[in-house]
Amino acid sequence: MRSVQLIVGTMVLATAVLSAAVYQPVAFSALSNYEYELPDPLEPSSKAPTNVIPASVKALHGKMVSLEGFMLPLDLTPEGVSVFMLNASLDLCYFGAPVRMNEWVLVKMKAGTRAKFTHLATTVKGRFEVGEEMRNGRVTSLYRLVADIAEVEDGR
Repeated sequence: MRSVQLIVGTMVLATAVLSAAVYQPVAFSALSNYEYELPDPLEPSSKAPTNVIPASVKALHGKMVSLEGFMLPLDLTPEGVSVFMLNASLDLCYFGAPVRMNEWVLVKMKAGTRAKFTHLATTVKGRFEVGEEMRNGRVTSLYRLVADIAEVEDGR
């Protein structure tokens, strides 16, 4: 936190406290250290598992977090990426190693913003959502993040 004062002449007219958003670092190992088996898509009576997401992971729902991983773009234009999957390993992105449902996060950049596409490790910061997202009776994601920023650290 920093405090800023508006001074005119020798008088302090106002003091404001500025606080930067605080992002809790979260490791993919914390998000993926449990078994989550998807229901068989060819079995009509198959249901999504219930209550398998650990309480420690559910507690992250709605929190401001930072995650580091590798992006697999889903919406790429010359201006950048607005939607992408983020996971812990470059090998899980491009080279065919299958990812489990709890090993990736669906990231959507805040409205009107795009991230620069990179193959390097990227830190993404924003509001985290935990829970099964369903479409047409199928689980499409466990984790989602509305990103304020996605950046590659200097020196990489």
